[in-house]
Amino acid sequence: MMEYEYYDWTSLINTDSRQCMVTDIDREIANGNYWKNSPPYQTNINIFGLPNENWNNLKMSFIWSCFAFMKREAQIKSVKSWGYKTNLNTQEDRNRYWHQHIRENNLVVSGVYYIEMPEGANLETSGTELAHTTPEGTTTYVPAKEGHWLIFPGKTWHRPGILESNNWRYIVAADMEI
Repeated sequence: MMEYEYYDWTSLINTDSRQCMVTDIDREIANGNYWKNSPPYQTNINIFGLPNENWNNLKMSFIWSCFAFMKREAQIKSVKSWGYKTNLNTQEDRNRYWHQHIRENNLVVSGVYYIEMPEGANLETSGTELAHTTPEGTTTYVPAKEGHWLIFPGKTWHRPGILESNNWRYIVAADMEI
């Protein structure tokens, strides 16, 4: 059984707020603030650090979601976040993109927040794919849900779901180390 949970934040972070986040991510990418050696386009700034209410609400919703997932509060060592803008033409080679987030002597809780999915996307397979044990074993596609955090242990092998559209998919990925 896979260990993950969704947290719905659509009442705090509405469609207008998410559209402002899309605009912010587009601006950061246009300004060159993205990693050149990562999947196009992954911001190279802590996206939660952008100075407006939308990003502050998203950061606080992530922290709360992690605490709810763990069923406890904990001392936070760090919170890191990245904005992603991807489509069929920019996605990485899926066979090489399995990864996990492990930090020595720390517990990592990871999350994916679905800002905007392409119209007509197959939400069942375009969300996030999680491996039960290793990428070579059984996997589960976790559907994308706009306005929701998907929270799971950072040690879980994962990769983006299947992108089948030339329209953009916008998400935020985040890690909380405790």
